[in-house]
Amino acid sequence: MSEGIADALFYLTVATYVAASVLFLRFLTRGKGDVGVLGPRLIGAGALLHAGHIVIASLVLRRCPVEGIHFPMSVASMSMCVAYVLARKRYRIEVAGAFVAPLALTSLLASRFVGGGEEPGARIKSAILPFHVATNLFGVALFTLAFSAAALYLIQERLLKRKRIDGVFKRLPPLDVLDRAEHRFLVAGFPLLTIGIVTGTLWARHVEMGAPGEVLRAVFGYVTWLVIAGVLFLRAAAGWRGRRAAYGTIAGYAFSLVVLMIYLLRAPQPSAAVADEVEAPATAALALGSAEASSTP
Repeated sequence: MSEGIADALFYLTVATYVAASVLFLRFLTRGKGDVGVLGPRLIGAGALLHAGHIVIASLVLRRCPVEGIHFPMSVASMSMCVAYVLARKRYRIEVAGAFVAPLALTSLLASRFVGGGEEPGARIKSAILPFHVATNLFGVALFTLAFSAAALYLIQERLLKRKRIDGVFKRLPPLDVLDRAEHRFLVAGFPLLTIGIVTGTLWARHVEMGAPGEVLRAVFGYVTWLVIAGVLFLRAAAGWRGRRAAYGTIAGYAFSLVVLMIYLLRAPQPSAAVADEVEAPATAALALGSAEASSTP
């Protein structure tokens, strides 16, 4: 019963995010329709349905929502929608839903259908892991808003250079508004990313870091931190604004998505119980062989 409710909420959430994506993208590409009221409400409704799905699915699977990677991917997509709904009026970024809704939809679908659904076994679990995953993914949710503002900045700037100041141009926020919003979302998300990097380094002591996937994930994680830190530093020290800051933000966000994809597509790691089951027959066979050899005249 509960599993059926969780599935129903999942597909209702998908349908709501699809409707919001179509509405926003139609507006952004053709300048048709008005997303000022309906678009954000659809994203808010999707976030509520999404939260219900997460709660029910957590109870059905008896799993912490920030354990592993697939479940947290779902939490991250909900979080980016909640952050958008809370921030859209203050930063005048209603049209950023054109990026938030499709990204939330993609993240939700990836959490269910991409990868083998394998989660860390008992061998590599620790108290640090849920905190590490949560801070990283909430940081990614804020970086999604920063990315959306940066992408809208580049679109608005391109329209301005081509002197296309009607249609979509009039409905997009001013360049200075988008630039400030992008910076504030980066500032809010950077401490979470930093905490995620530190806890990830501590957690790495519990696992073997020799696997290529783990090494690659760590490398891209540090690169993400360096790129975002570089954008913030250059903005404060060298006066980076506008296009350069937007490109740097988009690059940092792209690296963070690479980290998530490496997590999703990593090879399954056997749990301690499975390892014991595999090792036990081999140990028994070895002991039997040694006994037979010692008894042979």
